Amino acid sequence: MLSLILTALIFVISFVLVISFLVFFHELGHYSVGRFFGVAVERFSIGFGKPIFRRKAKSGTDWVIGRYPLGGYVKFLGDAGAASNPDAQRLAEIKSELSDQGQSEKISDVFHFKPVWQRTLIVLAGPIANFILAIILFAILALSFGTAENESVVTELTPGGAAEKAGMEIGDHILTLNGKDVSLTNDLIPYVAIRSGAELDAIILRDGQEINLTLTPERKARRDDIGGVNNIGTIGVNVGGREFVRYIDHGPISALNFGYDQFTGMIATTGSYVGRIFQGKEDGKAFGGPVKIATITGKSVVDIVNDELTLGQKLRNVFATLLSLSAAISIGLGVANLMPIPALDGGHLLYYGYEAIAGRPLSENKQEIGFRIGFAILVTLLIYFTINDFGYVRSMTS
Repeated sequence: MLSLILTALIFVISFVLVISFLVFFHELGHYSVGRFFGVAVERFSIGFGKPIFRRKAKSGTDWVIGRYPLGGYVKFLGDAGAASNPDAQRLAEIKSELSDQGQSEKISDVFHFKPVWQRTLIVLAGPIANFILAIILFAILALSFGTAENESVVTELTPGGAAEKAGMEIGDHILTLNGKDVSLTNDLIPYVAIRSGAELDAIILRDGQEINLTLTPERKARRDDIGGVNNIGTIGVNVGGREFVRYIDHGPISALNFGYDQFTGMIATTGSYVGRIFQGKEDGKAFGGPVKIATITGKSVVDIVNDELTLGQKLRNVFATLLSLSAAISIGLGVANLMPIPALDGGHLLYYGYEAIAGRPLSENKQEIGFRIGFAILVTLLIYFTINDFGYVRSMTS
């Protein structure tokens, strides 16, 4: 019983720490750029609901930790709520109060009275903070533990698989697919995973000569590192191995280059996957909601804690795992917030784009309608992802 309680605590704490850390940096991006432009901030909150911690800064900002640590927000002066939608009545009161007090110059401290380009930068700062954080976390990972380059050399062929049908042989080194360099397994596996059913032109190296082949990945159910089942594209090969691995130690500059390469690679993969969703070639189940993120984070740490390792080895592996997961989730958080849905950062940018083109903001009534529609879309997406997430969780026991 005690073991079960400890496992549950490790599971929950791991998830809460990772999500709170990433949300904090996202909101810190909004806050920092907002303060740079002189915007008054009423509240900086990690989590929602009744505060369990509150401190008022000299700037007038309430720094809060909410009871439910699933998100966060920065509330600028004049915001109607956490989504930073304008409160028309409050804005009018603020303007009137400041004018009556002879402090009209402070009207410019209000977010919604700032020039559109400043508001755009403030909104963009959240996702950009997540992207920068991801690069830094990947860099810390490389600097602390080094990296491994595993060559995409075929060591095993699945009978009847796409690679065997195409004429691939054991010992072939897969160099490119549709012109994309996949000579390393870290590039090959994600590239193939999201291209089931797509015809790929391959260049392989066999006995010192380059050979052209054509193969089509097939969608198969595969278990990931924590036992969950995902339907992904596969060509029916095992690649790499100890004899094909090169370990690399990094200095600060090469570590940052590694972090940037990891970031751009994940962004490119995400963009390709989203494009295939709109083409009807993917079902979107690779994206996870809070339940899947919590499961992956918590289960990864629990598995390490339960390994037969020394305490030092466990701490080292937990640190490396949480760094890697945090970097990947940070990218996902940044991308998700850029979706053009009102109530998200991307929705605000959509409104500001209209304002920049039309020379005037969208009417407050239409903005409010947009926020309500956006909220409904977010609830629908959350329900959809949660259903998918529970399917993923169930697959771990099947």
